[in-house]
Formats: sequence, structure tokens, C-alpha cells
Amino acid sequence: MKPFDMIRFNYNWKPYFFLFLFPFFLQSFTLLVAQDHDDLLNSELRAQFSQTELLLVFQGKGSCLPYDAGVLDEAYRRIDSLRKNRVIVAGNSSGSIPAAFFCCYGFTDGNVQHAIERLKLGDRNAVRNMEDVSNKFSKVAQGRSTEISHLELREYIAFALGVGHWENATSIEEIVRRSDAKPRFPCLIVAANREVLDNKHPEGQLTPAHLKELAPTNMDVSWRQEIFDYYTQYPERFAIDHPHLKLGPTRRIGKAVTFFVDPSMYALLSQIPENERTADLRLMTTAEDVATAILASVSEPSYFPAVVENYPEKILQNPRQSVTETIRQRSYIGGYIISMPAQDVRRMLPGIRVLGTGWRHNPLVARLLLKSWLLADCEEIAFLSEYWSDLEVNPDYEFESHIEVRDLTGSEEFEFGRRRAKELLDKNQGFPAFVNRPKYDYPAEKAIMPQREVHDMFLPPIEAASPNKLRTMRGF
Repeated sequence: MKPFDMIRFNYNWKPYFFLFLFPFFLQSFTLLVAQDHDDLLNSELRAQFSQTELLLVFQGKGSCLPYDAGVLDEAYRRIDSLRKNRVIVAGNSSGSIPAAFFCCYGFTDGNVQHAIERLKLGDRNAVRNMEDVSNKFSKVAQGRSTEISHLELREYIAFALGVGHWENATSIEEIVRRSDAKPRFPCLIVAANREVLDNKHPEGQLTPAHLKELAPTNMDVSWRQEIFDYYTQYPERFAIDHPHLKLGPTRRIGKAVTFFVDPSMYALLSQIPENERTADLRLMTTAEDVATAILASVSEPSYFPAVVENYPEKILQNPRQSVTETIRQRSYIGGYIISMPAQDVRRMLPGIRVLGTGWRHNPLVARLLLKSWLLADCEEIAFLSEYWSDLEVNPDYEFESHIEVRDLTGSEEFEFGRRRAKELLDKNQGFPAFVNRPKYDYPAEKAIMPQREVHDMFLPPIEAASPNKLRTMRGF
């Protein structure tokens, strides 16, 4: 009996030497051997992060970059932390594009205005045409590809990498060669790990295989016990069924998610024990790394082809189980999986505020389709991740109706985003409708406390012996 058949009617829906050392903060970063994560977080970085006040998350909404530009315009006028560069930027899906730009160039009046113009006026026709729902689902039902070429993103890759003349570039690689950009400011970009999450049944495009299980508390993926036992007994079958994976000594396969991070965030988040951290950490030091992060985050199912990792040595190694112990090839398939990648950051920096540019919940059909393809229920994970939001500029019903028919110009969409941000910031409210409390809702052991006084970091203690619980949904 094949492993896929074993569980068809029994499915519950519900070494050490690969660490890295900084020779100098944000200068040429050389991969060296280190034995203690504390070596990464030096006193200069600790001082910098103790002054950080804001995590700004550019949340993907398909081709709605002008909306995020409007949110950015209003937020930059009002939030002092942005103007002083006391900020960490994060992005998922299309939000990875502005996040990457500010990672390389930081927040200044000129940079913000440049970003607004490029996001508002960029050509997004190819992506918007591809997003047509009826056409997309028709192709999916027929087993046809809906993905479009990464080359359609060359204008946005050029923007993020500071390349002014991109029109005659015939490849993303050519744009990268023209850039002298590199990560200079704290940044985090989300991408899902395809091989770890792959959940398709080999005999049906829309049928789940039910071989794995996901732990939303830390985004670990493991083989189901009976499947692991079967493959342990028949390793030759495993090699046929999963050519990009290896069968490790335990059921654990790996993290469902990778965070592409600059050197400073690599140092910060490496302080969280791997069994508590929500993602693998993949270092960015070059323009090529930044471009890879964008492509990895936007390449969601049915949007763009998956992106293969060419530098697995840039992934932080886990002393308990290295990435290569269970994975032959790593590829990335979009940032949709975590809408608000704030948990690890907030646990290390309890004093920061978290601002999101807004997210769209997936309709039921898309939610079930993604779960069938890639194991994770993105709605369940959203309830956990959005718990960490202090204010989120989610689209209102009027803008949602325009998204469905894609009838707005970039300038009109920008104005929707700006007005919505103004409305919510004026009211000091913009909280998610549904959240679940995550397991790790308290500061990490090596958390960096803020230099300034922050009165609302923690919930009132229930018991003197219990750890401090981090307060969220505080507004601004």
C-alpha cells in the first residue's frame, strides 16, 4: 500500500559550525565559523536596536502597491520613528518590493517621495491581467499554468535596487549587475518553503496528500507518524515520492517559512531558539540577495514560478538539525503564508510598535486550494500573526469592491490608501477582526529592552511567577 493510500480515510484537519560572525556592522559581511549566537549581536547592534521604535510591515495585496504608497505617504507625515529611521521594515508578497527599497536606502524625505511615485505609477498591467479570477480558476481546473515570467517585475526590481535605466534590460540578472545596492537598514522579507510544504497528491492537482502536519506555534513541519514509519521501512519509496527531500532521523522536515534578513536582523533573530522561532533566517548582503528575496516573496502559487535557492549556505544552521539533513533542494513560493511577520521581532524588541499597510483575507475557495497544495491554512496562521498588530490599515469595503474589478488607476488607488490610513490613525484604531493568542507571547530570553520608557509593553501580570505577556493592539 502506498503512503498516500494509508491515510486517505484517516485525516485530521486540525554542524554546529555553520553560524556566522560580523567583522563590522553593515560593511562587507563574510561568512565565518562561530559557535555562539551572541557573537553576532555585538554592543553596537544592541545599542541600535534599543532605540528602534517601529516595525512597518508592507503587507501584500496582489497588485495593490499604490494603496501601500498612500499608506506610506500618510504614515511618514505623522510617525516620527519613520523620519528618524528608528524602524524595521518587513514585507510579504508584493510588499517585499518597498521593503527591499527601504532596506537598501532608508527613510528620507526624498526616498519616500521617490518610492511613492514609483509604486503609484509603475506598470502593473501584466500582474493585474493574470489576477483575473475566472480566467485563473479555469486554467487551474484544466491543469494549465497561470504563472507569468519574473521578467514582468523588472521595473519593480530596478526600483528596489536603485537602477534608473531598466527598460532595455533583458533579464533580472542584468538589472542586478547594474545595481550597487546592498542591505543597509534592518529588514525582513517572508517566503514560504516549497519542498517542506508541498502537499499535492501525485494523482490529482487539487487533491491533498495528507502526509505532513504543521505546528502553527513555530511553523515546524513534520511527517505524520505512520508516514514516517512507512518511509523508514521503505526508503526506496521515499526517494521516488520526494526527490527533493531526505528522510531525517526524526519526523521533523523543517520550517515552513524563511525570513530573508539583512545582517543586523540576522544577528537579532538568531538569538531566539530555533524551536521557538517562526522561520529559517536567510542572510542578504548583496543586490542579488535582495532581488532573490523579492522574487521568492512574490512567487506565490498561480502568480510566478517558484524560486530555487542558489546559496543554501546563507541559511542560518540549526545545531540540532541542519537544513541539508532533510532537504536536497530549497525553493520559495511566496510570502502569503505570514501576513504580519512580527512575532519574533516583538519578542526580541518588546518596546516597538507594529504598523501594517493592510491585508486581504483569502476567499474560502482560494484558502482551501492553498491548503490542498501547500499544507498551511493561511487563515489560521493569519489569526496568530495578526495578533501582533498595533494598527493595520486594512482596505475598507469600497476599496475591496474596486479590487475585484481592478478599475482604479494608480493615483486613485493611492488616494484610497492615504485616506484609509488617515481615518484609522485619526481614530487611533485599526485592529484585526479575528486573532488567536500565540504560544510564545512573552519576550525572548535575550530580548533587548528599549532605552526610552514604554508604559504599555506588557499586560498586567496575572501571577507573579508567570512571564510578562506582551501587550498588542495598542494603537499609536
